[in-house]
Amino acid sequence: MTKRYSFRLQQIATRWQRVFLFYLVLPLFALSGLAINIALEQAREFQDERLRDDIELLGRAIRLPISDALMNNDIARVQAQLDAVFAIGRVYGASVYDTNGELVASAGVTERDLSESVLAEQLILTGEQQDSYREVAGRDVYSQFIPVHDRAERLIGFMQLNRRAEDFDRSFKQLENIAWLAWGVVALALLTILTVGYFLTRRQQQQELDQRLREHEKMAAIGQLARGVAHELGAPLTVIAGRAKRLLQRHADADSQRQLVAIRGQVERLTDLVQQLLDFSRTPVSARKRHHLSDVVANAQQAILHEQTEQGPQIVIAEIDPAITLQCDAARMELALVNVLRNAAQAAHSEVRVSCEQSADAIVISITDDGEGLPTNSTMEQLIEPFSTTKPIGEGTGLGLAIVAHIVHAHGGRFTLRNRAAGGCEARLIFTQAG
Repeated sequence: MTKRYSFRLQQIATRWQRVFLFYLVLPLFALSGLAINIALEQAREFQDERLRDDIELLGRAIRLPISDALMNNDIARVQAQLDAVFAIGRVYGASVYDTNGELVASAGVTERDLSESVLAEQLILTGEQQDSYREVAGRDVYSQFIPVHDRAERLIGFMQLNRRAEDFDRSFKQLENIAWLAWGVVALALLTILTVGYFLTRRQQQQELDQRLREHEKMAAIGQLARGVAHELGAPLTVIAGRAKRLLQRHADADSQRQLVAIRGQVERLTDLVQQLLDFSRTPVSARKRHHLSDVVANAQQAILHEQTEQGPQIVIAEIDPAITLQCDAARMELALVNVLRNAAQAAHSEVRVSCEQSADAIVISITDDGEGLPTNSTMEQLIEPFSTTKPIGEGTGLGLAIVAHIVHAHGGRFTLRNRAAGGCEARLIFTQAG
């Protein structure tokens, strides 16, 4: 059973790790890469636009002087303007053509004749600027055709400014490398963090699993020991109790009666211990049925009435809604409540109060007392540890709260203990309801 429990926990942990990897980590990497790619495309378009604007600004800067030179047929001046632009180093070639597409002047790599160029023809027809990626002298270039007008806005020619296409790519390549390098560094860092976190989590899960397995093994060993001790003690105690009862009937003197009553009292105490050992070692929960919570609480109160004295604390049960029902093993649930009520009654000064509440998702049974409360140095784990007790030696077995915790946990609930601000202790049995 312990091995199956261990294997089941490992299966659950592995499944959630796979879900985390495939549905969160990998999509995160994919989306971040896609986002970077989209951002780079946007940056590339922006960079291309900036370089195009750069060429256009150069064209505008020399268009007016070239227009004046063409109107005066001053070819030398046209050539000087083109040489000045080419000398800047921001263009691969610069040319001026007449309205027939014939070359007037040039600097750098250019085309001699554009009389059959579609772009040139379109510029002459529309008078509007044209641009395109083309091949000039065996190189891929970006060409911009800029119209040249006279003072009367008549078309008198046009300029062609070329820039190598690789200039656009080269200017963007560095930014692209930096972006993907940054993504790689972030991805590597994230993978490292996830890997370290994965192994740390696995180690923590394994430690928790080992702890749970040790607890299960310890509880199983304690239960087996308790069952063996209870069976070994049961028969002798029954014999002693019967002999003491017969002796009480035969010896009427006061001293014999006192001694025999003391013997029977100790036998009853040991019998109670045996019963608690059996309760602790018994299979926690059998078949569950739906029971009215008010009946379960009332039966538990009835079970400890013989332990109450007139001078002892009173058990007060707040009105419980008869509609509240709990899916449980009634006998085991009553046993849990009996142990809580007994502990509360032993600790209380005057009153033990029981109340039940039902919310949309839980049923809570609260048992409070007006006693001294829990020791401040005790933890919940210590209080429900088998054979651990806060009572003086000889007054408690340390099994009562362990039995309660065991039964509540077997019903899928939680058992809590805490000191109240007004004094005393509050025990809560919390059961989650199925939606």
